[in-house]
Amino acid sequence: MSERMSAHLPADALAIFDIYLQMLDAASLGNEVVGKIKDGWCAISALKIVIERYISEFEKMEDAYIRERAVDVKDLGRRLLEYLTTESSKSLPVPDSAILIAEEVTASMLAEVPREKIKGIVSIKGAENSHAAIMARALGIPAVMGLRDIPLLQLDGVDIIVDGYNGQIVISPNDAITAEYRDLESEDLEFTKLLKLEADEVARTADGHRVSLFINSGMGFDGEYAEQEHIEGIGLYRTEYPFMMRQRFPSEQEQQLLYQHVLGEFSGKPVVMRTLDVGGDKQLPYFPIVEDNPFLGWRGIRLTLDHPEIFLVQIRAMIKANVFTNNLHIMLPMISDIGEVEESNRLINQAYNEVSEELREADHAAQVPRPKVGVMIEVPSILYQLKQLKGLVDFCSIGTNDLTQYLLAVDRNNDKVAHLYDAYHPTVLNAIKTIADVTNEIGIPCSVCGELAGDPGGAMLLTGMGFTQLSMNTQNLLKVKWVLKKSNSEELKDLVEDALDCTRPDQVKFRVNRYILNIGAAGILRAGG
Repeated sequence: MSERMSAHLPADALAIFDIYLQMLDAASLGNEVVGKIKDGWCAISALKIVIERYISEFEKMEDAYIRERAVDVKDLGRRLLEYLTTESSKSLPVPDSAILIAEEVTASMLAEVPREKIKGIVSIKGAENSHAAIMARALGIPAVMGLRDIPLLQLDGVDIIVDGYNGQIVISPNDAITAEYRDLESEDLEFTKLLKLEADEVARTADGHRVSLFINSGMGFDGEYAEQEHIEGIGLYRTEYPFMMRQRFPSEQEQQLLYQHVLGEFSGKPVVMRTLDVGGDKQLPYFPIVEDNPFLGWRGIRLTLDHPEIFLVQIRAMIKANVFTNNLHIMLPMISDIGEVEESNRLINQAYNEVSEELREADHAAQVPRPKVGVMIEVPSILYQLKQLKGLVDFCSIGTNDLTQYLLAVDRNNDKVAHLYDAYHPTVLNAIKTIADVTNEIGIPCSVCGELAGDPGGAMLLTGMGFTQLSMNTQNLLKVKWVLKKSNSEELKDLVEDALDCTRPDQVKFRVNRYILNIGAAGILRAGG
């Protein structure tokens, strides 16, 4: 599948298939399945037991991206089961201009359909973080995920329009609607070409205000982007994945090799690696934790400080990996008070001294660079201790996803209250503005790495607040850069003041969208804009 898609997908999207291969590795699913067979289960039952356990573990996880990996495990299990139970797989003929519709569209389904034939995707289950959605974005295919109440079995051979902007489909459209969407499609293609024309330019507002754009990475490495000058590094590298797809904690050497590869690809550019952020309902299969309230429980830095042996091995691996590149920044997640920062620094110093001594014993001239250390600001309590961070950390970064969740007391994964979760809430924006002002006052560089930074409107507000470094998923970067180029930094400051005086998120969005329309950037909001 990877070879078949290599001509159509960038390296970061192609890495999805590397994840499938990693799951098949002996250290992941392989040994467990073999173990069940040795216990007396037949191959099919052994596979079912292991796959269903992994699916259950992933579905319980808080992080939306990681939770979607349950779909990948299920897909992998389905394909393995097919090889175990059938002599040969049946292939259905694919018509031209096909729309792929399924109960749950997977990355491998997309890979099985010739790229030139597929024009859209409709999935009854799934979310924007699914690998199918990520692949669809990389391929430029409109997709609607999580669309309920459609007659799935009655759509074969029916004309359908897939509107990925509005998350809607039109079944059996008339000629007038079809003509209207044809025009929108043509304009959207022109807009995409426009974005790519400016891909190599740095992000700068119309009046020359410079903004550095970084990428979030870790779930499939984005090495392809390392050579692109306008991407200035990795603002958030999630280190959880190697821990989650194994039967045991990865060794220091295994971690070192992984981090070395990432740091080497981005040599000369900063890479911010977040220390292990698991716990609560984001569990490791070999380190289960059962809690009544996982969102307020044993997770992030709390877990690793309680198990310093885990923390020290990871820090040692990072420091060793950084010896030849000296571009490592270490970021501590879920910090809620200064004491956690002080204890983390003590352990980091211990790891640094141990590694320095070991390497100097092997080579007296060895120089071990000391990485910069920072914290994620995502727990509201740390807002009231920001000034005390001076002298303790080199930088900080705002995780707007959890900060929003905790400020508004909203579980964003709970359907009953998910509509209340909104990073545009004036309370959230006021908190972020406070962080910007205080960190600027005490001289600690502060970036933003949550989803708000990758939203064009959110990026404009953050720039107006004074942030000069934003980190986001790669698929959002060109749109953010384009809309900032049309913005004026002084006008963005006025927009922020206006937004902070609002009382509801919809009022903020109205003002942001009005500004987007006024600067001629409507293409960000809708097709044909």
